[in-house]
Amino acid sequence: MADDETAGAGIMSTAIAIFVKTPSLSPVKTRLAAGIGNDAAQEFYALSLEAVQETVKTVEIVLYWAVAEEKGLTDPLWLGFPTLHTGEGGLGERQHYIYETLLTNYDRVLLIGSDAPQISKDVLEQAIIALDTNDFVIGPARDGGYYLFGGRVSTEQKIWTSVPWSTSMTRERLEAVLPSKPVHLSMLTDVDTEDDLQYIRREMPEQITPEQNRILEWIENYEHPVSLHW
Repeated sequence: MADDETAGAGIMSTAIAIFVKTPSLSPVKTRLAAGIGNDAAQEFYALSLEAVQETVKTVEIVLYWAVAEEKGLTDPLWLGFPTLHTGEGGLGERQHYIYETLLTNYDRVLLIGSDAPQISKDVLEQAIIALDTNDFVIGPARDGGYYLFGGRVSTEQKIWTSVPWSTSMTRERLEAVLPSKPVHLSMLTDVDTEDDLQYIRREMPEQITPEQNRILEWIENYEHPVSLHW
């Protein structure tokens, strides 16, 4: 991973923003919690955050936390990497703001969430390489959205605000209004609901990180809890 000094140097490089919520300030994984309970959903969120962060750290890229809450910028959970407040408004406005902010200092910007712990170093590197010769790259999500957006050119806010978010048409609608056709990465599953957990095991890379292995162990324990008999 590139060092933090690059963040202010304006050197030709790539930045990635991981969009997050601070658990002490906002509800997290509410749709997942509806199926598995709030405590289990928070456990998954913490493990997924760790897995995504550790994978990103293996790539030559500058990592930022894109934090939903302004009060969360100094939360200990985000120590070690720069934080940016996403600003107010809907998801479109927030993504546009972070993308354009980082694009002022980097020639390539990637946006991801913390919902796809199976994302691999190879996928991230493919996204960076794609932006050598293309303006945009997208990682399609199974639910019709996307787990990664990347670009190297500025975009108008109306592109983002015209998209219906959290629907099966989200990715398709975004691609339709982008100035040029994006390159597609392999499809992955964003974990939003209990049913999504079943896809994580089969989508894990062949060489998994210790943090990804902990995700698999957590899913195994969730699906087949160990009973204690006294």
